[in-house]
Amino acid sequence: MASEFRTCPVTGLLCHLPSQRVIIANFAMALISLAIGGLAAVFVGLSRSSIILLKDPASYYMWLTAHGLNMLIFWILWFEVALLYFTATVILNAPLYSVRLAWLAFVVMLVGQAVIEVLVFTGKASVLFTAYPPLKAHPLFYVGYLLFAAGVLVAVVVFFLTIYRARREGTFKGPLPLITFGAAIAAIIAVTVIFHGAVTLAYILAYVLGYVNTINIMFIRWYFWGFGHGAQYVNAVAMVTVWYALLVLATGGAAEKFINEKYARFAFALYTLFVIPAIGHHILVDPGYSEALKQASGSVGSHFLSVPSMLHALALLGGLEATMRAAGYRGLFTWLVKAPWRNPGIAALLMSMILFGLGGIVAQPQTTLQPNLMYHNTLWVPAHFHLTVAGGTTLAFMAVSYYLVPLLTLRKLVNYKLALLQVYLGFAGLLIMGLTMLWLGYLGAPRRTLLLENLVRPEWWTPMSILTIGVLLWLASGALYLLIMAATLVAGKRTSNPGELVEGLVEEVKTSETGEVSKRGSLIIVFILLFVIMLSLYFHSFIRLEGMPEIW
Repeated sequence: MASEFRTCPVTGLLCHLPSQRVIIANFAMALISLAIGGLAAVFVGLSRSSIILLKDPASYYMWLTAHGLNMLIFWILWFEVALLYFTATVILNAPLYSVRLAWLAFVVMLVGQAVIEVLVFTGKASVLFTAYPPLKAHPLFYVGYLLFAAGVLVAVVVFFLTIYRARREGTFKGPLPLITFGAAIAAIIAVTVIFHGAVTLAYILAYVLGYVNTINIMFIRWYFWGFGHGAQYVNAVAMVTVWYALLVLATGGAAEKFINEKYARFAFALYTLFVIPAIGHHILVDPGYSEALKQASGSVGSHFLSVPSMLHALALLGGLEATMRAAGYRGLFTWLVKAPWRNPGIAALLMSMILFGLGGIVAQPQTTLQPNLMYHNTLWVPAHFHLTVAGGTTLAFMAVSYYLVPLLTLRKLVNYKLALLQVYLGFAGLLIMGLTMLWLGYLGAPRRTLLLENLVRPEWWTPMSILTIGVLLWLASGALYLLIMAATLVAGKRTSNPGELVEGLVEEVKTSETGEVSKRGSLIIVFILLFVIMLSLYFHSFIRLEGMPEIW
């Protein structure tokens, strides 16, 4: 039994080798899904830019469906399952509760994804990510979806049972480590997401097969967004969990003592309270729901859901600020200027927070009925979720894999300078993409729709041209990430030397116990973001609404 474990030379934690193999397999599938979604992004992104790569609507909607499913479902969920297993095993010095069950979850997810991919790329399931009836896909599309969801549910059950086993066997004592606690919150939300998704998909499957003659569209849309919106908060919680991991790993553990764990745990717990009640902003413009429901769920619920994210922003920035102040940097913002921006982990942490924060800010007009009318079916909405899901979640996941893959495989990252370049390329590309898509959405450019040259308004060409630059930079960043990961997994130098294994990835910050640990700089930054930028945009939306035609 002891031969099944090894000790991590960097962290000193135990790693169960059979569990490690399951984690790496899930991570490998995440990379494959990212590659497929990235290929689809070439066709979708450039077709919405000034290049207009695709001219055939059928091809465009096929690639758009493939892009949405691979990026929003497959890439992220494969990665999150690997993350759940890592936080429940390596962090707790424990094996998986059942390696066989974990492999069963892997196979079921793989079969489900394979079925969906085949149907999408044969043109039998071009129903987009928001697969609303009356759009119909081949019945096996919904079966594949249900299989993938079932596999994820089994993985979540294995995660919770692993924590139970670790507690029972005493491999850890006291409260769950913060990283595992964050993963557990994500897993709890995931259970509600899977429930909503299963109800939606089973109902649509019955409709497609003819067992249901009519379908309640309002019911479908509510449950679909219980799945679709909730899933993005599984991502958000997993992303925040990764942010804490990056802060601790990249500073060699120095920042750990400056993180207010009780405060962070409270913020994590708030997500579970607000996620389900905040479904409604996706149906604010839908006439089938009552005004009271839409205002309570779509507006009030969504505003409350912003609270835990802002609390985590304070905790993370405050943890970094206190660490840098304890290292001797005294000025109001000197700590931020002197932060190790050349470290891939810290750079990705800060840039991911910037992009996610921007995405959250521009979401606020969408959470109130009147401004929502101006933005709902425009490129403003994809700008929001590209900034949050790609800029926040995906960039963070990419960065933490630069640490976890060497620790799991004992293979040195092929080149940490390339990793740093990839982070900066990704940030630049996503920032340009996000800003130009916001610009286009503000000008009324529709989302989802393939716009051929004769449908493009003259004022859209300039932002579409700039969008091309952002798309190309982000594609280059994604390709570089996949290259780094593939090269590391296949040809990375094997080493058990701790310094060599994490070379360039850890910035040793020498702190003093008597150093100043004020967090006022972080408070000012978050205050400016919340009360100046966000409220300015929010009220500008109402002012702009006054000048719109009466139809609004």
